[in-house]
Amino acid sequence: MRLPLIVTGCIMTAVAALSSQGTPVTATTPKRGGNAEAAKIRNPVEATPDSVAAGRRAYSRLCVRCHGPAGKGDGGGAGAGGQPADLTDATWDFGASDGEIFTVLRDGTSADMESYAERISETEMWNLVNYIRSIREK
Repeated sequence: MRLPLIVTGCIMTAVAALSSQGTPVTATTPKRGGNAEAAKIRNPVEATPDSVAAGRRAYSRLCVRCHGPAGKGDGGGAGAGGQPADLTDATWDFGASDGEIFTVLRDGTSADMESYAERISETEMWNLVNYIRSIREK
């Protein structure tokens, strides 16, 4: 069965966009609405005060430009014209579990939210997950 040219083109464009992030599409690749496979990934780093403080330092270095000092998405640094996510609100486009947050950091989601896999260690990413959790509105 042959797919119509427009459908084939859309599929190829989507795959190319995900592949252009430098990360292959996997079962845990971030997806709008969340990813059940990514949600299964457990955080190996306990959310101690030291971990949260380390995450805050990473946030200040890597995230504040776009997400703003309080994580409200008001940093204004998004280059492709997108609105940075408000990390303090109750709705997260790519899921709110520790594993889903980790995969967003590891794999990225767009030209604005690129992968951090080659910039920081997995432990630093988990510290960042713990910090982001600490600023989220209850």
